Amino acid sequence: MKSKVVLHSSLPSYAVADTLRCSIDEERITLFSLSGYRGSRPVLGKVDESTFRLQKRRCYHNSFAPFFYGRFEPEPGGTRIEGYFDMSRRVKYFMWFWLAMVVLIGGQIFLASLKDIVTGSHYIRGDKRMGILIALSMILFGVLLPKIGRFIARGEERFLLEHLQQTLAARMEPPDSVST
Repeated sequence: MKSKVVLHSSLPSYAVADTLRCSIDEERITLFSLSGYRGSRPVLGKVDESTFRLQKRRCYHNSFAPFFYGRFEPEPGGTRIEGYFDMSRRVKYFMWFWLAMVVLIGGQIFLASLKDIVTGSHYIRGDKRMGILIALSMILFGVLLPKIGRFIARGEERFLLEHLQQTLAARMEPPDSVST
């Protein structure tokens, strides 16, 4: 379950949107940048009327690094900003699809190889142990790769929260008082 982050800013909501837009580079892809995006600001993102998405600019590709998905709304004395960290939705859906295909196809190869080893049948040609090893390796790869990507990006959530707090003069609501 994603934990919700709540911030409060004394800025009005229209100023929150404008201030966020001015503090980030829009996610526009280019070939002539180490990060792959135009601009040089440390935060990339997209800001709409009441929602936004932020990510840290990096000089390497990490599809599993966190994005901050947020929305903001007026409240007495300023703006309430709610959000959560998650990987890109496109990457998440691709990984679910990839793992499902690995389980469906690799599972059949695994079971056929295992049946060949146990019963001595010949459903799979070649080394039966390779069928088992490759199927298990693909599943393990699909589970470990996102964990490795999140480990590499371990400081990015704090970086993005600090950016929000400094840019919007916002204070974070303690996690215990956040209702789900």
